[in-house]
Amino acid sequence: MKRAIPLLGLLLLIGGLALGYAAGDTDRDGLTDAEEALLGTDPGNPDSDGDSLSDGEEYLTYFTDPLASDTDGDGLLDSEDEFPQLLAYQDLNGVATITTALLEGAEGLKLHQKVVVSVGNVHTVDWTNYLHEDFTLKAAEIVMHIDYIDPTREDWTGEGYYRIDEEAGTAEIVLPSYEGIFRATIPWPGNAMTKSDWPYHLYSKPLEVGQQWEFNVFYHELLVWGEEPFFKATAKVVGEETLPLETELGRREYRVYVVECVMEHPTFKDPFFKAFLGENPRFTARAYFTVDHGVLLRYTTPYFRTTPSRSVGFSDFIVEW
Repeated sequence: MKRAIPLLGLLLLIGGLALGYAAGDTDRDGLTDAEEALLGTDPGNPDSDGDSLSDGEEYLTYFTDPLASDTDGDGLLDSEDEFPQLLAYQDLNGVATITTALLEGAEGLKLHQKVVVSVGNVHTVDWTNYLHEDFTLKAAEIVMHIDYIDPTREDWTGEGYYRIDEEAGTAEIVLPSYEGIFRATIPWPGNAMTKSDWPYHLYSKPLEVGQQWEFNVFYHELLVWGEEPFFKATAKVVGEETLPLETELGRREYRVYVVECVMEHPTFKDPFFKAFLGENPRFTARAYFTVDHGVLLRYTTPYFRTTPSRSVGFSDFIVEW
């Protein structure tokens, strides 16, 4: 025999459905009790971590951790942080993982990225890029570590940095590489960012279809090989589309702005690059930002390896969620 639903309970159920809450969402935070069990959040508390954002908002919209009041660990509550996310991106080729956070503090805005590349040996690059308010680069610190698969070979760690003198229009570059520490002082054109952070330049922009920006993208690998290290980049919001994403709660779809970034480079001198890229190469990279809060969900970037192979290609990264 079925139990009758009390009138008050029925009214609450109907009211919850009218407000857009799913049946089985006890605390009406946008996540069902079953989904909260998967995430480990409290189905009886709409804000499990007490940061003034509901569990549903955090997981489904802001891409923050509903169990951590300060997801990126910069001392600001998620609800008070303009860039609260700590996100991991997986290369679709299964080679690299990038963990990224935009941090705000007394020293200003900085982008911290940890890149792990597994191709036999495990290469870890820990970047901290110090940024202007428009997300162009002020300075950078780099730590590279190689964990060799050969147990008889000693692992290696090297440190480097970029120090930019904007008045002089120069940059001192110190890079850890396979052949030791590479040093150079080069002209710095300004309005520049590294290959790793070009999509984040757009975090400072209210996106809408048709907008366009120009900037410079710096590839230190090309500097090591004696090539012009800057690409002239033009980024444009070309449209909106729906991006599917696999999450712990199953497949979801997000409305995103699609940004296309065309990067142009002068003719390469190196015969290897000429053979693979041709004269005056143009690359088109893409980035996908959520329409509601501008969270970067997917992006592509060309790469140039500083290994003896001089490999060239694209990496396509999508957020793991």
